[in-house]
Amino acid sequence: MSLEVAPFTPERASPEELREWYELLAEVSVADFPNDPVVPHDTYVRRLRESATSLRVRRHWEARDAGRLVGPAAANFRTGENSGYVDVALRVPTQNRGSGIATELLRAVLPEIHAHDCHTISGEVITGTAGEQLTNALGFRTVLRLTSHHLDVTTTDRARWQAEPAPGFRLRQWTDAAPDDLIQSFVHARNTMADQPLGDMSFKYPVWTVERVRQLEADLLKAGQSRRYVAAIDERNGVVAGFTEIAINPGQESHCHQVDTGVLPEFRGLGLGLAMKSSMMRWLTADLPHLAQVDTMTASENTHMIDVNTQLGYEPAYTLASVETDPATLESRLNPSSRLPTEG
Repeated sequence: MSLEVAPFTPERASPEELREWYELLAEVSVADFPNDPVVPHDTYVRRLRESATSLRVRRHWEARDAGRLVGPAAANFRTGENSGYVDVALRVPTQNRGSGIATELLRAVLPEIHAHDCHTISGEVITGTAGEQLTNALGFRTVLRLTSHHLDVTTTDRARWQAEPAPGFRLRQWTDAAPDDLIQSFVHARNTMADQPLGDMSFKYPVWTVERVRQLEADLLKAGQSRRYVAAIDERNGVVAGFTEIAINPGQESHCHQVDTGVLPEFRGLGLGLAMKSSMMRWLTADLPHLAQVDTMTASENTHMIDVNTQLGYEPAYTLASVETDPATLESRLNPSSRLPTEG
């Protein structure tokens, strides 16, 4: 193998290069996550070319063997309260694994990690795979386990989605941007997500303000993604007591992704989460006649939310390990003299 690793700038890439990146993404995704949908090409390219948002700055690298793309890498350098925290994602086709591509990509990313003065490097790997063995050998430790659940819309009994809110609450829905009359209380509800189970992760949940929420809404639309929300409203004062959020990629209306669900502490135990998610499913299936699947990722220790999802018809698919290390440890393990297991 004649491997060359170099930075990649999507904004200056040709359509052919972008197509090559997309086709490799699709190949790896189908191999590793056969039940997950592959994002549409145009949405993927739009996101790839978005180098910065309000929450992170992204850089890319690529590994090529005799000119052929065999491994893209991305590093998301977090900003704000997570400055110094970087998420690294590598994708290597099945037939090229075990040939040192992942470690060479990590070596290429390290100088940028040092330049950003990062103290924590994070990533995700499928549990029980050679990839998990490699991250262990590289000094990463598991800080959280995440379970992916899928809901098959075509076979699930829709009677599961009939839960209504407790007396004193009503439901309200919107798309993409929170209504002005709810934005303040929606921001407050978003901040309740800070107490969700994060295991031993160094990541800090963002402190939301009206300005940050409005910027996030703009970032998502720029990236080509639509969001839908159902909120539980306290009828005594008209404020948001909880919310649930769904992400939809244009051109992919057969699949969508369940994002956050949060309920203010004083309203927990009233069944609002189940009611909001039930309402969301009724809305989605009425509005998207071709919807076939909804997927979600939940901390494996968040048994309450997993129980709610189970009531709705979600079933477990696979588990990811969220892993972290520090730059010094990774650099020492990447030393050519270190013995590493076969890469996954």
